[in-house]
Amino acid sequence: MRRVFGAVALALGVTLLVLGAVSRPLIYDKLATVSLDQRSTSVSEGKNMSTLRVWSDDQGKSHFDQLTDATIRSTRQVIGIPGAVPEAERDTTAVWQTGVRSEAVGVGSLTYSQEIATFDRRTGLTTGAARDERSAGDLDDPTKMVPVKHEGLFFKFPFAVEKKTYPWWDGDLSQAVDISFVKEEEIDGTNTYVFQQVIPPTEVPPARTVPAAVFGGTGADVQATVSYGNTRTLWIEPNTGVIIKGQEQVDKSLISTLGTVATTKGTIGYSDQTVRDNAETWGSKGRLLGFIGGPFMWVGIISGLALIVLGAVLIGRRPATTDPGTTSTRGRRGPDDVEGVDGLGLDGGTRRERTGA
Repeated sequence: MRRVFGAVALALGVTLLVLGAVSRPLIYDKLATVSLDQRSTSVSEGKNMSTLRVWSDDQGKSHFDQLTDATIRSTRQVIGIPGAVPEAERDTTAVWQTGVRSEAVGVGSLTYSQEIATFDRRTGLTTGAARDERSAGDLDDPTKMVPVKHEGLFFKFPFAVEKKTYPWWDGDLSQAVDISFVKEEEIDGTNTYVFQQVIPPTEVPPARTVPAAVFGGTGADVQATVSYGNTRTLWIEPNTGVIIKGQEQVDKSLISTLGTVATTKGTIGYSDQTVRDNAETWGSKGRLLGFIGGPFMWVGIISGLALIVLGAVLIGRRPATTDPGTTSTRGRRGPDDVEGVDGLGLDGGTRRERTGA
């Protein structure tokens, strides 16, 4: 029976040793890549916000409503486009499309935008691919898209996030801006790294021509500039790089000789339900991925070696033989009953083996 146990221990030990040895270069590297066929939905909400609602009536007349103390809800859908990635690049590159629909709750729709970004499946960094594009912001044709050259991180942080500064894409500035680690924080049992990106109020070129009615005036269109500022805070699960919670304090306005109008002003962030769902889903996945990429290698190697040694010892111990001319020694202890190192099968077994106990 001890030989059976020894064989099992030996086989299990070899398995753990191999798994530990390949856990980092094979298992972890295979798991630490984003899906090509991604599908996810997140909801953000902001209360007591100011916004400009542009809409048309049945006669096609445009209206510009300045809303204050509004509740804004934005629903973002992210969909992977595997067919947009050439076969030769699929191990390293992903293409995802994101669509964001915003509404003033109880009032009506505000905006809808789309964006396509190509990025590295492991680092999360965009590649600036020619296929990338986004909504043009054309009020007359909301579906119109224009090319965009992305830079920095867009959808997520890299796997195995570090406590440092990363470049994060800002769509209003059309460039990546530093986002820095500030602290660790637990959300619904999931540890997160908190990063913050501060963009002071900045004039965003170019100037644009807008109807005077936007500012409550009449007559000809006027030239207006865009002022934009934002404090973006992201709570990141450190093993996967996934955003568990996101929040933006936005201050965006149109400025002209007729005055200033807030197009988006206030604080908006992931809904409580979205945060709970993210923490539950990615908290457990993150902990497992962190274990595979970290302690599992040494646990596998050390446990495997220990079981291999145990298995070899059990298999190497010979069963006791009894001389027909001798008398049974059951229940007696004599000088030949050796314990310790000599009991490792070197002289025919320990006392327990020879006596059959």
